[in-house]
Amino acid sequence: MKDAVFDDFIDRLRSESDIVSIVSDYVSLKKKGKNYWGCCPFHNEKTPSFSVTPDKGFFYCFGCQAGGNVFNFLMRVENITFFEAVKLLARKLNIPIPEKEKSPREQAREQELARIYQVNELARDFFHACLTKTKFGQPAREYLASRGISTEWIDFFKLGFAPPLWDKLSSTFSDRGIELDIVLKAGLTVARTSGDGVYDRFRNRIMFPINDIRGRVIGFGGRVLDNTQPKYLNSPETQVFNKRHVLYGFDNAYKHIRDTGQVIIVEGYMDVLTLYTHGIRNVVASLGTAFTSEQARNLIKLNAELLFSYDSDAAGQNATLRALSTVRTMGAAIKVVSVPDGKDPDEFVRRHGSAAFSGLLTSAQPLLDYQLAQALKADDYSTVQGKIAVVGKLAPILAEADNAVEVNAHITRLSQTLSVDESALRSEISKYIVQVKKDKNVNNGKTINIALLYKQPAPAVVQAERQLIRLMCEDLSLVPYVFAKISPQEIQGALQQEIINFIFNAYNMEKNITQANLNAMVNDLTEKANSEFSHIMLMEIQFDDVVKFADDCIKTIRLAHLTVLYEQHRLMADELERMGDSSFLQELAESQRIKHEISKLHH
Repeated sequence: MKDAVFDDFIDRLRSESDIVSIVSDYVSLKKKGKNYWGCCPFHNEKTPSFSVTPDKGFFYCFGCQAGGNVFNFLMRVENITFFEAVKLLARKLNIPIPEKEKSPREQAREQELARIYQVNELARDFFHACLTKTKFGQPAREYLASRGISTEWIDFFKLGFAPPLWDKLSSTFSDRGIELDIVLKAGLTVARTSGDGVYDRFRNRIMFPINDIRGRVIGFGGRVLDNTQPKYLNSPETQVFNKRHVLYGFDNAYKHIRDTGQVIIVEGYMDVLTLYTHGIRNVVASLGTAFTSEQARNLIKLNAELLFSYDSDAAGQNATLRALSTVRTMGAAIKVVSVPDGKDPDEFVRRHGSAAFSGLLTSAQPLLDYQLAQALKADDYSTVQGKIAVVGKLAPILAEADNAVEVNAHITRLSQTLSVDESALRSEISKYIVQVKKDKNVNNGKTINIALLYKQPAPAVVQAERQLIRLMCEDLSLVPYVFAKISPQEIQGALQQEIINFIFNAYNMEKNITQANLNAMVNDLTEKANSEFSHIMLMEIQFDDVVKFADDCIKTIRLAHLTVLYEQHRLMADELERMGDSSFLQELAESQRIKHEISKLHH
């Protein structure tokens, strides 16, 4: 339904909705000045830092940086998709949704998806009945009892048991008139390689239903009671199940993650069950597979701190490192929970209790601390060769970290631990950065261009970028003026650059930009940029001459950009000269040209 009619419908919803009224259904708001304030619904707080600006139609939390328009608010607070938020807002405003006639193919697909969900739910009930009401389930009941899972929790999680027969589920479904074709598409059966027919995928296993965030059964995990391999078996990929996107227990943990601002990520189903039944309920599992970027995004949306608590044996530590490499570049706050004595969270909690595990959560290591500790454990650094090996592992870790203060503190500490001079450590880190950048550019056929060691936009630069965006949004006639003066590549802040790119692109398409374009734009921004845009729209700025103020912002931004370029070319010239490459003269000349531009801007 993404067409002109739908776009007009969205504009109507946006213009007719009162964001204060909508938010007030979920948050107690009080007016202070032009805005309304309350305690944020997305994280725990006692002092209100959640603001709603009615004239602009945005909300923003100064605590957790959540922000956006009325659609974004409903998506976050209800944990629903954009289209579901549209439907919900339309119901609240009593505005009928325009219907689009669906093709026969679309109708058939919707019907098939509904049947898969239905078959999965029936299978869950079948497995649950086998566990709780038949002799087949007796060994599984005894096993679960030995792991501390009572009948109350068996019912809560709808645990089940697949009987040790080849066709019990499929024959039961067939007897009830359910087409085996849809059972096959749900991943519950497997087609026989010789002859017709199917056989049950899950046999003689404890069954863990896997739900989506809305509580619909989308797949299953099965665990054997003996030493049969594989120990765990998941549903195959289907139209409703893709394990890269799914976290076991997310539907139950969602509210608790939002309330605590933390999520504990474990490896297995039993880890989730044990922690949950012991009162630790902000816990999810990655389905026994490597933690994926898709799973990470589901959690990052909640602005939660990610606490990885994988098994503490060698395999678990390797899995932790793989998981950390997945989320490190995604901007998440990450810590690692170390479970002592080679235990997994399930065994530790059953032996020592939830209070002891909560203590482990409190002492969880930040990502960089954990990575450095693991590198130091790997080699004996009492020898020269050991020091070289450890520094070789530390350099990439420190080079890829994004907090200069934290990195500098670690370099100082590590130089003492290893008895290595600080300048030597910094030199190795610089060499790593230069080589990585060189390799990337050579592979891409580009000129070598060194990155600064630790580059973060200065607060004054970020403020100038924000003010420039705010000015353009306040007075849209400024957009072509700013467009002619500066390029998005000169913006250092990644979020501010994304926003300015959108504004310039909207202007380029029509050589005109309207308030409607601007309001629609936020739905196309990434979540973080959306929040940043909301923050900018809440800013109060004062000036006497708007053009002079815009010029001052542009000058600050250009100076910062040129300073970065100057340092890049100067460092590159130094590095090329050390390598004996005569092209250092070109880099040196370019750095001098940029220095001259900086001088002109200053005067």
